[in-house]
Amino acid sequence: MLLRLIALSLLLACEIFAQRYEDLTLQNCIEIAKKNSLSLASAKLSEKTAESALGQARYAARLPDLRGNISQSVAGSPLLEDSKKRYALGVGISSSMPIFTGGKIYHSVNRAEHNKEIATLNSDAAERNLSEQVIRTYIQVWSLIESEISAKASLALSKRLLARDSILLKAGSTTSIDIALAFAQVASDSLNLLQTQSNLTQSYTALRQLLEIPQNSSFSVSPPDSAKSETTENYATLLESAQKNSIDKKIDSLSVLAAKEAVGIAKSAYYPSVSLSGSLSSGFHWEIDDPRYQKQLKNGLGYSASLGISIPIIDWGAATDGVLQAQVSEERAQISALNTQKQLENTIEQLALQVETYRLQWEVSTIQMEAQKLSLERSVHQHELGMLDISSLVQQQTIFNSSQVKHNQAKYSYLLGNLLLDLYTGNISR
Repeated sequence: MLLRLIALSLLLACEIFAQRYEDLTLQNCIEIAKKNSLSLASAKLSEKTAESALGQARYAARLPDLRGNISQSVAGSPLLEDSKKRYALGVGISSSMPIFTGGKIYHSVNRAEHNKEIATLNSDAAERNLSEQVIRTYIQVWSLIESEISAKASLALSKRLLARDSILLKAGSTTSIDIALAFAQVASDSLNLLQTQSNLTQSYTALRQLLEIPQNSSFSVSPPDSAKSETTENYATLLESAQKNSIDKKIDSLSVLAAKEAVGIAKSAYYPSVSLSGSLSSGFHWEIDDPRYQKQLKNGLGYSASLGISIPIIDWGAATDGVLQAQVSEERAQISALNTQKQLENTIEQLALQVETYRLQWEVSTIQMEAQKLSLERSVHQHELGMLDISSLVQQQTIFNSSQVKHNQAKYSYLLGNLLLDLYTGNISR
């Protein structure tokens, strides 16, 4: 009884630690990957630093600051024999605030706001890139699953034919050459199945690692939601949707605006700056006969207030260089935005053409595969009746296998391209 309880406890513990991830749809995979991804968690940290920088620009640079200071001093002369050391303690507080900075604070706040939005969009871009990786690996898994099914069926047929021909060889109705061909076909199909299964295992592992799923967890995926071909939308419609949903274009637009604000910050160096400052301080000396330090602090209390104006006169070109550097950065941001637009146009155009091409290839390969399947079934029947030699049958089986490969490639290339178009145009969750 005790052993049963221990075994039951161990079984429950294993169930707790080994979670089950079975029959996951593509959307499930994307959601799990985003939830578990460490790279996304790292990208989110940049949003916090951008938020902090915005707070500094809004408040720390505008509002008065307050500083406290304490000083301990000793004075004396080593050249005088009767020199006595004089000890003093000073305390005080001071504050300052900018009055006019030539627009530096205004532009700094605007740039910090743009940078905060960029940090958020960078997190969205990281999510999109992760989703694209999941989509590619998910489709690869299902392509290999279908290839494995085809490879198993081909091997089963080869083994059946080998078994039949072996019986005929014993009866003297076939030759050893035919048996050798049949055996070679079994070996070839076995190797193909092993390679397909190995590739499938690697793809499963890659997908599981993308999802950050523990190795000891039960893991399987559901078929793609849509496995039928549909006519692709025209390029203009796809591009319009892609532009509206493009994270990179939004980032580039904000980067241009941030670069313009940086130019404004650099130009503020041409203008005078005005600041208001004040201080309150006091102190006492140990060497004074009156030990009433409170009285010393009262008598030594002092304050000051000042309005300072700093006017740039000669800076040896520092301000001009700063403006030039900022203007160059702005131009680079504008060029980057144009390049992003062109890359998006090229990507959508290529994807649209590829998807439509793969769609047509899928439809044609489906018909060809069905025709080759019928031809193979007829050839098998003819071989069983002794009307077709094994060499011709193997040739027909090779043609059918090739048609399956083409069908599989066209089908899953179409599904992948279509899903990527949906991702870029916002028809699928990032």
